[in-house]
Amino acid sequence: MKLKSIILTALLAIFYPFALLQRVHSRRITFISLEHDHLSKDFKLIYDQLETKEDYDLQTVLFKLEPSFWGNIKYGLACIRQLFLIQSSRLVILDFNNFVVSKFPHKSQVKVLQLWHATGALKKFGNEVERDYVIQHYDYALANSAFFKTIYSQAFNLPEDQVVVTGIPDNDKNFDANFTRQTKLRLLKKYPQLVGKKVVTYAPTFRGRFGTQFNEAEIDLKYLRQELGNDYILIYKAHPLISNSVYANDPNVLFIKDELISNIFCVTDLLITDYSAITIDWMAFDKPTIAYVPDLDKYARKPGLNIDYESEFPGVVVRDQSQLTGAIEVADSDLNKQKRRQFTDKVYQFTDGKSTKRVIELIDSIMFPI
Repeated sequence: MKLKSIILTALLAIFYPFALLQRVHSRRITFISLEHDHLSKDFKLIYDQLETKEDYDLQTVLFKLEPSFWGNIKYGLACIRQLFLIQSSRLVILDFNNFVVSKFPHKSQVKVLQLWHATGALKKFGNEVERDYVIQHYDYALANSAFFKTIYSQAFNLPEDQVVVTGIPDNDKNFDANFTRQTKLRLLKKYPQLVGKKVVTYAPTFRGRFGTQFNEAEIDLKYLRQELGNDYILIYKAHPLISNSVYANDPNVLFIKDELISNIFCVTDLLITDYSAITIDWMAFDKPTIAYVPDLDKYARKPGLNIDYESEFPGVVVRDQSQLTGAIEVADSDLNKQKRRQFTDKVYQFTDGKSTKRVIELIDSIMFPI
C-alpha cells in the first residue's frame, strides 16, 4: 500500500499546480464518496435539500473503492478529478478518509467538511490507527453527540471546536414513526417469510483494511439457525464494502443486499453485531442487541475501541457462539434496558429528527458567512 501511495502522490503532483490555477467557484459544493457510486444516505438527503435552493453548483465524485488492479486504476483517475474539483469548490463534503485532501493542501477559500459515513465510531479509525498517510487539512467534521468530539478531533486532526454536533441526517427517518411503519409493511410484503416470525438480524462490520482486502466475520450460521428454532428467522446483512459475500446463497439465512440496514431495522426484533457503528443507529428503535465478538481481545488491541465493550456496550457481549442462544433469552432484561438508555444518552444529543435541517444551516453559514 505504501508503494501505491507513493505512485499516486507522484501522479497527482503533476496535476496539482494546474488545479491551483483554477478559480474557486463561490457557489460550488462538491460531494466526494469512496463508499457509494451513487448518491446515498446522508449525501442524498443533503444534496436533494441543497438542489431545491437553486443557489448552488453541485458536483459529485461518487466512487466505490474496489481492492483490485483495475479498481486501483479507476481510483487513480477519480483522484485526479477530485484534485481539480477540490481546488475549485467553495465547500467539499467527504464521507470517508480522503487521500487527495490530506496530501495536497487546499486554498484558503476552500473548506472541507467531513460527514463520516456512520452515525459514530465504536472502533478506532482515521489517525488513531496505523495508516499510509496522515489525515489532515479538514476544516469541519459533523458529530452525533459531544461524546464523539474528542474521537473525531483525533481521527481527523481537527481542533475539537471544529467538530460540530448537528446529529446525522440519515438517522432522522429512524425517529419518524410513519417511516418505520411504512417500511415495515413494505418489507413484510416483499419478504412474506418474515410474517409471524421473531426477526434476528446479524450485521457485522468488515475485517481487513482499505487498499488490501475486505473480509467477512466468521460465524457458523447453520448452527445459529438451528439454535434459534422455528419461531425465529435470521436475516444476514453484509457490510456495504463486502462485494461477494460467502453467505449470499446460504440456505440458513435470509440474505438481503438491496436494502439499507436502517430499513431492515424496521422489521428486526433483535440485532446481533460486533464493532459496527450501526449499534448507534439501532438505539433509535430501543430494542435489544448482542455483540458477538470472539476476537474482542485482538480487536481491542488493533485497531482499538472507543468504548469498554464489556461494561459499556448496550447489550450482552458474547465471545463464544455457543452462548448466543442464552444471550438472546436475557437480551431485553432490565439491566440491558438500562445499558441501552445510558448508551443512547452518551451517543445522541438530538432525537428530534431534524439533523438534516441543522446540517443544511451549517452549510449555508459556511457558503455565505455573515
